[in-house]
Amino acid sequence: MKKCTFVFILFIMIAISFQSFAASESGNNFIYIVVNDDLISFHDTYPVVRKGTTYVPIGALAEYLKVKTRWDKRSHCVFLTKEDQQIILDLSLKALFTDDGQVITDCIFLENDHTMAPYKFIANYFGYDVSYIDEGPIARAKDESLSVGDDELFFMLQNKILKEKERILGEIQKKKEVADQRKELVLREKGKIVYITFDDGPTIYTEKIMDILEQYHAKATFFMLSGKIKTYKNVVRKLIHEGHGVGLHGVSHNATKIYKSPNTVVSEMNSCNVSLQEVTGTKTNLIRVPYGSAPYMTKPYRKAVEIAGYKMWDWNVDSRDSLGENISPSIVIRNVKNQVKKQKTPVILLHERSTTVQALPEILKYLKENGYIPIPINKSQQPINFWNRKY
Repeated sequence: MKKCTFVFILFIMIAISFQSFAASESGNNFIYIVVNDDLISFHDTYPVVRKGTTYVPIGALAEYLKVKTRWDKRSHCVFLTKEDQQIILDLSLKALFTDDGQVITDCIFLENDHTMAPYKFIANYFGYDVSYIDEGPIARAKDESLSVGDDELFFMLQNKILKEKERILGEIQKKKEVADQRKELVLREKGKIVYITFDDGPTIYTEKIMDILEQYHAKATFFMLSGKIKTYKNVVRKLIHEGHGVGLHGVSHNATKIYKSPNTVVSEMNSCNVSLQEVTGTKTNLIRVPYGSAPYMTKPYRKAVEIAGYKMWDWNVDSRDSLGENISPSIVIRNVKNQVKKQKTPVILLHERSTTVQALPEILKYLKENGYIPIPINKSQQPINFWNRKY
């Protein structure tokens, strides 16, 4: 095939309605790929939607389209062949070439060492029509081999789709946890770690807090209440998208209710976790009980949350920003400064209040000047609490 003989064509992909997997640490927009009646299961690298075009790992797709693939190391090209038709994916040029003279530029890229290519064009070229189904959402390539129409497809595959979603979210979460652990190890070698935590949110102050954290390149962990998660859904999603940690703070924030028994503590955290999952599609095992774990969380209570799979965090730096309505930001700043330097790994307790918003820039400035690196708490980290004082 001689590339100089090819003419450029305008190739417009149909815009796709899609949903975002909030658990996706990568932030990619995901879409399910179906060939005739078969849902394709992708591993490690998943289809993405970019500017209305669906890209797929071509190696996984080719088998379902009955297309042969060949990688030529010397030319950095992938050859796709079916009967007498051929497409060349040129990784060096990031371009696609067909044997009938069509060229699409800037349409090939690598993702986790997998070649990503435009799904619809390739399916069309090898004899498949592509339709988009909002439910799912699904991009379906089809020829005469299909057994059901588009209207019936989602209902036929919905159980498989739900299982596929759970599997993918699980894979993404595992990757995030591994990446977080590696990142934390690197950061510990470079400097001192500090965990900045906020309780009782989200609130009207959360986005302002995030803006300040971003200015100082800092990440925090937010222990949230169930009702407020439901009220500030977009804020919670934004927290996760920006890389902050999220934890559970229960439902009632009432000591006489939540500490009625070990089961009531677990029940409130489970309810809060359900709210988090409904809003974001993900759960967490991080909890902070209201008012801290002492004196309420006696051994039976601690055992109950441990059996339920939760990791309970307290703090070792108390900003005291919630002790009064008119507490001065300067007092909050002083409290943090005086206590941080006494801890090997400081865990700072803050609340989502106007005073805290005013104090936060000075706190972050102090931490930065003293070599502290604010990172979010991860799910595998050994908790720091009043019962385990290995700070």
